[in-house]
Amino acid sequence: MSKDVSTGPSGSAASPVFGAKASSSGVSIPITSKERTRLYSLPSSSPESYEEYRRVVADYLGDNSQSQASQGSASPSDPNDWTVAELVVKYDDFASKHYVKNGEPTDDRYRAAIGPLVTMFGSTLAKEFGPKKLKALRECIIQRGNIRTAKFDDLGNLVTPGESLGRGYVNNLMKSVVRIFKWAVTEEKVPPSVPEALRAVGGLRKGRDPRVREPEPIKPVPEEHFGPVVEASSPQIATMLQVQRLAGMRPDEVTIIRPCDINRSGTVWAYRPNSHKLDWLDQDKEILLGPQAQALLLPWIDRKKPDQYLFSPREAAEANARELEKQRKQPDSKKVRLSKARAPREHYDDRGYRQAVIRACRRAGVPQWSPGQLRHSAGTDIRREYGAEAAQLVLGHRNLSTTEIYAEKNRGLYEQIIKEIG
Repeated sequence: MSKDVSTGPSGSAASPVFGAKASSSGVSIPITSKERTRLYSLPSSSPESYEEYRRVVADYLGDNSQSQASQGSASPSDPNDWTVAELVVKYDDFASKHYVKNGEPTDDRYRAAIGPLVTMFGSTLAKEFGPKKLKALRECIIQRGNIRTAKFDDLGNLVTPGESLGRGYVNNLMKSVVRIFKWAVTEEKVPPSVPEALRAVGGLRKGRDPRVREPEPIKPVPEEHFGPVVEASSPQIATMLQVQRLAGMRPDEVTIIRPCDINRSGTVWAYRPNSHKLDWLDQDKEILLGPQAQALLLPWIDRKKPDQYLFSPREAAEANARELEKQRKQPDSKKVRLSKARAPREHYDDRGYRQAVIRACRRAGVPQWSPGQLRHSAGTDIRREYGAEAAQLVLGHRNLSTTEIYAEKNRGLYEQIIKEIG
């Protein structure tokens, strides 16, 4: 059945990536993890194929402990009916193409629910998946906890649950599962009543289930923790941190700054990121940059082409390699070479930016914080100085742009604030 029957370790934290290619003989499913890629050819009408598919997915997600909860291997009575396993494969093929922006997936959190979903209900007809099954799935995920810290025996049975999951995370996983069945309605594979019934399963309420963690409020970065991290960072990261805090940007906005995206014609510059959180609503985003931010950005702008990203991890890695070569005791030793397998990107992404800041926190000897907290720092400072409305305006909250006249008034206030603080 498989071209490579070796399996990864039970409880592996690597989430597989699914993609399916249908053919007249069945379905070929490549399952890719950090360890290897395996190709499974599953006859589409075989009940055994559904069970094997569920076993393979569960092995890679480290969660076949709930396999006994499977609903049996019933083949569809109607060849046009999809099982849950088939639906998962079809949806992943759709989502991997649809939820993509600049070559990166924008919504793949549903994959964290695929393992237990297929393990428990893979051979169940999708149209028969109801609220009780969704609640059973949620219970399984809560009991297992964080798969990265859960312990399994040699057969993949859960021995020790992992760390507690966040309440919001669990609720979002359930919403992702409902969205899978909602998509199946558009393919005319399940009736509209199925996702409608699933939506009746309310999310976990605050304080109702002690097994899930309540989210901690995001706090501003203390001033005494900000400066040391800036000093311990590379020039790229140090500049990004300072500009982000001055302008109140989101992390994914400061990582993609290009000269061509900045209008420098006025005393206050206007930065329009080519990609931002509200793109899907067809809303433009304008971020004003004051004198301090301009002074930080100008040296980077002067040495870049209009369409180049200002802050490149590749440049940071090359500079670090040159510095390591200078520090060597033997000048004639081999040059430090960058990894070809994981070559640095042309611009930072959210994860790379966050990891760089975390490493700088360790070097600086201060408690760990993330770039996302700087937005809260900016909001706190502006609110204290100018009021709540001004803070919402600078942070770009939607509820302040209700009319063109109101937005025009606020644009003037926004510019005045940035001249003073940014």
